[in-house]
Amino acid sequence: MKKVKDYLLSFFFPKVCPLCGKIILATEELCGECKKEQWMIQEPRCQKCGKALRNEGNIYCKDCKIRRHLFDQGRDVFLYRGKVRDSIHRFKYKNVRQFAEYYGEVACREFAGTLKEWKVECIIPVPMYHKKEIKRGYNQAEVFGKVLSKKTGIPIRKNLLIRKKDTKPQKELTGQKRYENLKGAFAVSAEGVKGLQAVLLVDDIYTTGSTLDACAGLLKKAGVKRVYFLNIAAGMDEEE
Repeated sequence: MKKVKDYLLSFFFPKVCPLCGKIILATEELCGECKKEQWMIQEPRCQKCGKALRNEGNIYCKDCKIRRHLFDQGRDVFLYRGKVRDSIHRFKYKNVRQFAEYYGEVACREFAGTLKEWKVECIIPVPMYHKKEIKRGYNQAEVFGKVLSKKTGIPIRKNLLIRKKDTKPQKELTGQKRYENLKGAFAVSAEGVKGLQAVLLVDDIYTTGSTLDACAGLLKKAGVKRVYFLNIAAGMDEEE
């Protein structure tokens, strides 16, 4: 009976490659073409934010060399380019939420050991402004966080942080303006985080870390000792 059900589901709702969108077999993770390419960030990576480094002699990316971040450390799964960029765009703006299953599976496979080393107690998705979330229908960070929670067993706590005001999209801003844009944007549940030692923020794309810093700063002021993050993707370090 289960085989019949699986066949009907695959016939009417075929599985697609989460990177390029081609139809694939139910047992496949990626299409043959995407399997041949390297999408994940590998060493050398920035030891602070996890961004891919161009120079093997570097320990930190250009941004982390000059900026004091409020988060303790972070990792990113994929290099934000090409098909990954297109995939996240569909996941984020086109309601293709099923892609989160692949992102979460790879994230868990790559970093389950790291999360244990960090002694993460709960997963906190970076919140969206409520009106924007209602309009979109979901918070992509929360969707990713739920998959990660299911696969790691680490509980997700989506109400520990809230977004108090709408802000300009960070991608439209550069440098210090990103930080200024986020002033007063978030609030933390002091009672909710009471007693927490180490938490994991999750989001979609890492650029400069300004959003994560804003969240980490509030969490630490509320008593959290260590704030880590795991993002779906990040770009390459700008430094040649």
